[in-house]
Amino acid sequence: MLASVIAAIAFVTLIGLLVLFQLSLAFGAPWGRFAWGGQYPGVLPLGYRIASGVSILIYGFIALLALDRAGVADVFPNAFSQVGIWVVVGYLTLGLVMNAISRSKPERYAMTPVALALAILALRIALSGPAEESFAGMVLDDGDGPVFCTTIMESYPPQCGADSPALTGWDWAAVEHEQSQTIRWGEYRFEGEREGNTISISGSTSPLHRPGAGKEAPHP
Repeated sequence: MLASVIAAIAFVTLIGLLVLFQLSLAFGAPWGRFAWGGQYPGVLPLGYRIASGVSILIYGFIALLALDRAGVADVFPNAFSQVGIWVVVGYLTLGLVMNAISRSKPERYAMTPVALALAILALRIALSGPAEESFAGMVLDDGDGPVFCTTIMESYPPQCGADSPALTGWDWAAVEHEQSQTIRWGEYRFEGEREGNTISISGSTSPLHRPGAGKEAPHP
């Protein structure tokens, strides 16, 4: 995960430089020889300056997508970012080819290395798995399925407060826990992948060993 985070930070840094470059073109910087095939070596005509402004929005979206896929930000559903980052890889690969065959030598020599670096970093991010997080706290099941308690109401048996994401892949038979009637609970440490209001368990689960944990309470 650390490698994908580093790749995402490097990726966004390069994207940020491109945003500044396109912003400069949009405001009339005479650097047209480095963009859009070098058709206009100086200040770009209005249509191309507008296109540079639109490209800034595209770059911003791509940066958010990369950060989301690497687990640095939580912006899009996992399924969307998983597919979207591969679309980005294809888009950047096409951009690499277009820069490499540009008739403008300044664009070809300056932008091809940047496009290559972006395509490689995007591929690295795309090949990384979903970001994992560490969780520690109470897991409770009142009969509707296990949830991770982000807040706990003082009662017996305990109750979870709002924003308690559901757990998938949880197995009560594999962990020691307390129970009162149909309610089961315990405090654990585990790794998982959170998407919205659901956490998918990955790896092993270990108890936090608070007093009384690991024993089944007598049924009233």
